[in-house]
Amino acid sequence: MRDVSRRSFVRAGGLAVVGALAGCSSGASGDEPTDTPAGDIVVGPGGAYVYDPEEYTVSVGETVTWSFASPRHNVSCVPEDNRRVSLPDDAEPFASYEDGSPGQTLSQGATYEHTFETPGEYTYVCVPHSRQGMVGTVVVE
Repeated sequence: MRDVSRRSFVRAGGLAVVGALAGCSSGASGDEPTDTPAGDIVVGPGGAYVYDPEEYTVSVGETVTWSFASPRHNVSCVPEDNRRVSLPDDAEPFASYEDGSPGQTLSQGATYEHTFETPGEYTYVCVPHSRQGMVGTVVVE
């Protein structure tokens, strides 16, 4: 039986993982959005302060799901909680946190859903990271 060093064991394992993942590439360039299920917006992919896609279009009555790819983010479309937020007249504000707790965030792997009943443009933010530009838009047609 041959002795295997920890380094060669880790290297072999890493190569196996790379080989297994090679067929999973979407083939998308850096300018194209990442593959996400229909209706989903990814929150903080790779730990970045972004929503992916940054703008998303839906129909009236459609439910959008935000999937949290990294921790310590939230979704806020409550104008009183952030000056960058806007929503159509007669639309109800929404947020992934409890009323009055704009600093509350969700953990990695969590999801948040909202059904859009009023047409128009909704600009929402991650309250803790809005200064870093974590802003998204849902257009409801």
